[in-house]
Amino acid sequence: MKHQHTQMFIDRVNAVLGKHCGRVVDQLEIKFIFESKLVDHLNNWIRFAMSTHAKNLAFDLAPPSNLLKYGDHYRFPFELLDNKSISCLACLQLSFVCFKPPPADFIGFPNLRKLDLHVVKTTRQDLESILCSCITLEWLSIVRCHLKDEMKVVLQPLSQLQYLKIMHCEVTKIEFDAANLSTFVYDGPYIPITLHHATKLENAKFWFRGAVFQRAATSLLNGLPDVQNLTLQLGMQRLEVFYIGTIFELWFSM
Repeated sequence: MKHQHTQMFIDRVNAVLGKHCGRVVDQLEIKFIFESKLVDHLNNWIRFAMSTHAKNLAFDLAPPSNLLKYGDHYRFPFELLDNKSISCLACLQLSFVCFKPPPADFIGFPNLRKLDLHVVKTTRQDLESILCSCITLEWLSIVRCHLKDEMKVVLQPLSQLQYLKIMHCEVTKIEFDAANLSTFVYDGPYIPITLHHATKLENAKFWFRGAVFQRAATSLLNGLPDVQNLTLQLGMQRLEVFYIGTIFELWFSM
């Protein structure tokens, strides 16, 4: 029954795409439970999106209930992205995919403005390489991406980045260079966080797990001197700091 359901989904997607062959398609979104049978079809659907110069691409894949039985994440095929088509991409959403090192001639995502990564399997080096290629990125969300290493983007500053969210990721340190960052959201264990040149940071929200409140609060207040509104929550303890000119208000609640 499951295989019939998967085949029915494949047939329906192919039928819809067949009707739009040769046309310009602004957005393609695929949402389904991943299994190895889908790999060739997913690759073909990416080829279709590139051929139509799609601006928005979303592969919202969900892990199967038995991950060991069905194998690993879907490997994102960077080699299928030609330079002309990839320049059209403005928004990219990927879930349950694996990043391997892109080909040597990969130009990155030169016009990507929004990137949403969820349950992506990758390494620190590969993620850093990809993010550094997104020079026009304005919005970035990374959720449940377990690097077990530093998350660092400083070699190529993300000078256009305005919104950054990092939640439920196993990382040892976060370091970004983003001069136009206005909003930062973090949920996870207490780790060192450095946001270089973030003089325009207006709102920062932190949900730390397993941290000493005084230590976390002192570290953030010293490390984010330009933030206007800071919210820090550890369990039932909550700290809010609001800066107005050279004066700041501090609220603490239990």
